[in-house]
Amino acid sequence: MTTFTTTDLDAILPRMERRAENSLFPTERARILNLAGDLCFDAGQRERALLYYDQAIDIYLALGMYASVAAVCQKLVRLSPSIVRARCTLAWMAIARGQSGEARQRISDYATAAVPQDDHRLARGHLRMMAEVADSPDVLEAVAEALLVLGDQRGAERAYAAASGEDLAARKLPDQPDRRWEVVLDRMMSRRRN
Repeated sequence: MTTFTTTDLDAILPRMERRAENSLFPTERARILNLAGDLCFDAGQRERALLYYDQAIDIYLALGMYASVAAVCQKLVRLSPSIVRARCTLAWMAIARGQSGEARQRISDYATAAVPQDDHRLARGHLRMMAEVADSPDVLEAVAEALLVLGDQRGAERAYAAASGEDLAARKLPDQPDRRWEVVLDRMMSRRRN
């Protein structure tokens, strides 16, 4: 395996970025950005790598290529076990696919990774949204437990209530499932950039 130096990357990455920008196919653009992330990560430039990976994930999300989103996120978790955003996205993908067992684990992993972060507000916001979207009582209980880990007693109580069959009062997301997922995807992509 060839590892590039910062000088090498400074020469290669602008060409890769131009190639991605000029690509007529979004999937090729995402693939190039994912590769740029790999090169940066291998060169020890983790933060720079994450910027490229985030762009690739956003493209795949916009295209509805959820398997590709999950693949990039799983790679990020393997490369950097303390990563938070990729864990959040994996939790969302499991909920979207209706895989409650996997969703429970992903939600727990997400909350555990978010604990060392200084700002829990973003994680609590995502978990509260997950409570509004999830239909499975098991997933709703996992969300409630994760909210407790992050110190959100009120959000946890609402998620537990929803898990026991009570309707979520003051639902903020649309009632139509397709529209609800559009809002979730939009928020996921906008929060990734923040």
